[in-house]
Amino acid sequence: MNRFACVVVVSLASLLIGCASSAPTVDMKEPRRVVGTESDVRVDAEVYGDSITSGGAVVFKYDVTNQRSAMIAVADLVPETSYDPETQIVTVNIGTEIPGDQFLPRLILIKPGEKKSFATSARMMFISAQNPLNRAAIPRALRLKLNFLNETQPFVKLIEIPDKAVHDPQLAAELFPKWVDRNESVVTSSLPMHWGVRDANDGFTQPTTPSGRRSRVPRTPGQP
Repeated sequence: MNRFACVVVVSLASLLIGCASSAPTVDMKEPRRVVGTESDVRVDAEVYGDSITSGGAVVFKYDVTNQRSAMIAVADLVPETSYDPETQIVTVNIGTEIPGDQFLPRLILIKPGEKKSFATSARMMFISAQNPLNRAAIPRALRLKLNFLNETQPFVKLIEIPDKAVHDPQLAAELFPKWVDRNESVVTSSLPMHWGVRDANDGFTQPTTPSGRRSRVPRTPGQP
């Protein structure tokens, strides 16, 4: 990635982080796009950049379309990332499968037939210094997983509240089984990603290995 592109990505990150449904909708003609549909809930996402690094951030925007006859709700949380070395896919988790045990997140309501657009970033925190990636199992692709609640009535106290979260251990304990029972998810298709940073010669430099050496991955013909 050249210097100008880096500036553009950083600027986008500054603008998009912390934004919610005021974000622009996903460009359906954009090639770096993923999509997933499950049980009449659809997710379209547009990813900025084509590389990921340990500790770095991926900036993206996404649309959630509710094609059901009932409302759904999504927890307003900073996305978390996980990694499967067998498939070499990074998963960006939006929302949550379980609530907190003391703090409960704000819920964003999506009505029947409604589409809401979001923009955010996800930091690649699935690798620790004590457990470096095996070079044969470095990340090759990225996808999104949206968790949502298929019923909103039990969670009315959390819908569109002014705060990002509320501290209520008693309510958290009460909602835990309902939350787990009513959680559903949509997983998008995966998008190819480079592991490393594009250098001035249009190749990719891998992060420092445990030995402290760095290696350069040459660009293959036709590779973007």
